[in-house]
Amino acid sequence: MANPAEESGATVVTMVIESRSPHETKSWGRRLASILEGGELLGLIGDLGAGKTCFIKGLAGGLSLREEDIVSPTFTMIQEHQGRLPLYHIDLYRLEEATLDDLGLREYLFSEGIAAVEWFERLRGGAEMDYLAVRIRYAGANLRRIEFSAADSRHAQIISKLKRRFS
Repeated sequence: MANPAEESGATVVTMVIESRSPHETKSWGRRLASILEGGELLGLIGDLGAGKTCFIKGLAGGLSLREEDIVSPTFTMIQEHQGRLPLYHIDLYRLEEATLDDLGLREYLFSEGIAAVEWFERLRGGAEMDYLAVRIRYAGANLRRIEFSAADSRHAQIISKLKRRFS
């Protein structure tokens, strides 16, 4: 899913890392969580089984939640968790397309918590929103390529902090 800001020439901040295990993928989720302050929208994009839920488990751990309480919300679509900050784990896999008014998404995506949306590319209008994209791709049997990208200043600053603290 291309970000319209990329096409319009806006500056996009990116960071690409490789993960060699689920443990490492979770570690990057925890690292990201350590920077978040609330009100962020995370758009997770990747093939089935690429590691989106694994990443969110790490994110949850970094928000003082139990990782084992994080399961793919494919059948419930939205799971709410209360930790250091509220975490709204949203999975759009079962929907061909979703709008902000479907399932009350607007309430979660524009809240003071962290909205982590799996299959973000299925959210109509999502590409026009300010969000931090987390693209997880297969790069080998036990290797994942994780790309963080953002065009808006708030989410771009988060990526810059990730680079400074963990690169």
